[in-house]
Amino acid sequence: MRTLRIVFAAVMLGFIFVGQSQSVYAGPATHFTLRMNNATIPWLIPPPGGLSSFCSEIPDGVHINPLDLGSSRVKQATRHDRPDGTTWILTNLVKGTASDNFGATYTFVYENNATFDFDGSTVTVQMKDTFKLKGGDVNYIIGFNWSWAYPASSLELVEVKDTSGETINIGVSPFFFATNDGVNENPSIVPGSWQQLSTRGDPWNCDPL
Repeated sequence: MRTLRIVFAAVMLGFIFVGQSQSVYAGPATHFTLRMNNATIPWLIPPPGGLSSFCSEIPDGVHINPLDLGSSRVKQATRHDRPDGTTWILTNLVKGTASDNFGATYTFVYENNATFDFDGSTVTVQMKDTFKLKGGDVNYIIGFNWSWAYPASSLELVEVKDTSGETINIGVSPFFFATNDGVNENPSIVPGSWQQLSTRGDPWNCDPL
């Protein structure tokens, strides 16, 4: 049975985030946790096509899709108010099972850790992302460590709901990703701000989450 729990708490900051000491932050932190078990978490590439040979790691003719009620997610968001702005720290862990059009089964693990620093006019993003898929003739790990910035007049946490109204994700709004095609900088971000600190494999075509 699908289970969903959202936890909200105001906690005093007593530890270190992303290499910055607690003195950076003013006052308490606001913390949100989203937990989903035995859930259907859609990939960005919908069925029946799913993950296929546009990713060089997938053999021709194979189409991989997540199993219904076969995934779990733990996503946490923490807000810190600073004298000069706001920082949101989001961590996201998704684990699950998938299958292809030939009946082979797969396991996958997705991890994303992101920091959003907002100074009242610009959001600076630091994001690390990893996706692992194993099963059949497929076994790969791809990921990236990128940073970029985009203009904004506010930065808030929002819910993402499925067609039945269930919350399946939380994220910041507004949000602009570094690129729209995996090659060129998104024209909506600050020009020249996309820094590819490291990239493994082809995240644009092989990371469905």
